[in-house]
Amino acid sequence: MVTNIDRIKELRRTLHDIPEPSMKEVKTKQLLMDFLRSHTGLEIVDRGAWFYAYYQGQDTSNTIAFRADYDAVVCQDGCARHLCGHDGHSAILAGLALELERIPPRRSVYLIFQPGEETGQGACLCSSLIDECNITEIYGIHNIPGYAQNEVLLLDGTFACASTGMEISIQGSPAHAAYPQQGKNPALMIAELITYMDMLVNREHRGMVLGTVIGIDAGSCSYGMSADSGVLRLTLRAEDQEEYEELVEKIRERAEQQAKEQGMTCTIHLIEPFPATINHPFSVNKVRAAARSLGLRITTPKEPFRWSEDFGYYLQKVEGAFFGIGCGEEHAGLHTADYDFNDEIIATAIDISVLIYGSS
Repeated sequence: MVTNIDRIKELRRTLHDIPEPSMKEVKTKQLLMDFLRSHTGLEIVDRGAWFYAYYQGQDTSNTIAFRADYDAVVCQDGCARHLCGHDGHSAILAGLALELERIPPRRSVYLIFQPGEETGQGACLCSSLIDECNITEIYGIHNIPGYAQNEVLLLDGTFACASTGMEISIQGSPAHAAYPQQGKNPALMIAELITYMDMLVNREHRGMVLGTVIGIDAGSCSYGMSADSGVLRLTLRAEDQEEYEELVEKIRERAEQQAKEQGMTCTIHLIEPFPATINHPFSVNKVRAAARSLGLRITTPKEPFRWSEDFGYYLQKVEGAFFGIGCGEEHAGLHTADYDFNDEIIATAIDISVLIYGSS
């Protein structure tokens, strides 16, 4: 039974009212640090853009970590809003800190409060703590609409897909629209790259592979000029890390080859890349055992979630598991205008985390 649940819910609502974009979470970070200083005896280490709190237990050879993100989604109007529940995730981790306060710290535990999950930047920074502090396992939670409230979602292997944005900028040369052969027009190359991507995606794969055209720009509104430049924007994703890397590399190679053959140049940028979040079975079994002991319903989704989660950077370094907690079958979806975090899953998430901590 979680103590001080009302205090944690109040913290969550306060966080909700101060949403900040990725890597700019100044007020959010300070609020969380002040809360922990006021209500726990954890050691707090400020690392600039992020911070962590820890108990140094008697057993330092079997160190566990829990991570929560605290950035907000930047909407099309440029405003940040908590439409993914990171305010709830941080409140859950703060609630775990309160519960650990009542448990003798037999085992060393680190609580990582991470910025920049929406852009994939945060875990790149914070995952260095794994090596610095000899952390041997790590866990993370995400609220998931569309599933029953407090239903636990577990997957061995890939939980969330790898993905990246890819921007391919092509530079040709201008010509009169009546004499296009005198210039270098990138439009056909863009069309060919889309067809090539579609062919790659529709091959037989070990798991889900997806390529999505995000945007196309070519030429101008001058109808007397043949287009001389263009940009193709894609999002590429796959549940298998190797297939994801192969997809990205093949499209990169094709673009560079086509540009060279056609006498044009191209520049390729990967935007907000995320690795696959690949769970370790031993850690998944710990989560499963904790959920069962609480009498919770456990579900294995039919496929990994198509969205990406930078928790995968931690799991590349150390064993661990990322799992979901359902926030209601009719709950508004993540990143939608009507979304708000369901406070009724906070206690369940904390209870599971406490039991994971206790299972050495």
